[in-house]
Amino acid sequence: MNSIAETGGSVWDVLARAHSTADGAPEVTRFFGDGYDAGDRIRLGDPATGAYVMLSRFMDRYVVAEIFDARGLSGDQEERLKALGWALESSGTSPIMPTWCISWTWYAEEGEFLTGRAESVISALRDVLAVEEDRVRCWAWGDDGPFAVPYALRHRDERPSRRGAAEECTDWADLCRRLDWVLQTLPTGAAVLIRDSAQPRTTVQFMTHSHNGTIATSALDPELDPASLPQPGEKITDRERRMFEIGWRPQQHYPDVADWTLGEPVVWADTGPLAEQAVEALRALGCASPAELRFSTFRNGPREDPDHIGVELGLWPE
Repeated sequence: MNSIAETGGSVWDVLARAHSTADGAPEVTRFFGDGYDAGDRIRLGDPATGAYVMLSRFMDRYVVAEIFDARGLSGDQEERLKALGWALESSGTSPIMPTWCISWTWYAEEGEFLTGRAESVISALRDVLAVEEDRVRCWAWGDDGPFAVPYALRHRDERPSRRGAAEECTDWADLCRRLDWVLQTLPTGAAVLIRDSAQPRTTVQFMTHSHNGTIATSALDPELDPASLPQPGEKITDRERRMFEIGWRPQQHYPDVADWTLGEPVVWADTGPLAEQAVEALRALGCASPAELRFSTFRNGPREDPDHIGVELGLWPE
């Protein structure tokens, strides 16, 4: 990671830095100007704690900032957000309702108003969510997948290839972090499949739905018997017990077709434990090493398939 000297101050200084333009807007309130589409998103926070602020371009006019914290918010934190101007309500941008949010008009507001909004976002991250300055990371994506993070935050980019991840993934923890980024930024209507080259019928796959913030999950297991699905509490194999422990459940699609699933979690704001559950499923199903995994990807409709997945996962295509 670049030093503070290289980036011109702490991340809080960078976000609050005002531009010498007519509106005098701080950096954090200028993220969604010309060139962005409705639904484009930038997430700032700590992946270790799941605490962050999401900024979204809402229609053509507004930027909405929302608070998400996997640990939950205390009453004191909520009172402090109220004092900073945040409100618990429907943001208009998310399938998760209500959320703590604030908004501004990206092209019409200026000066003191935008400075106040910037201070509210920074204080929410730093003081209310207690995100440490050196833990701040940035994600940027929209319905068509990832895009470059704002220039001022390039040294905080969570994208694997930008943060210096190795070209080839050989470690399970590394794969988990890579997959978390890939799933969070996957285009709508797109799928990613990870298969064990030594056991081609063993596959974990995810597919985003169009515009509703959910993702379909599936783990194909050659030892899963569609005619006799295992149940918790019954006599089951160690393999089946492990799948239950990490949250997967068997389901039957047709008389002779079954798989494991996590359901269709809402992932608009955060993929949560999905990457970890996928990695642990691969291990439970007998995959020996990330070096033996292969991936494939596609996108429904006329839109091009994602072409960045392999580089970011550090895996070879099938």
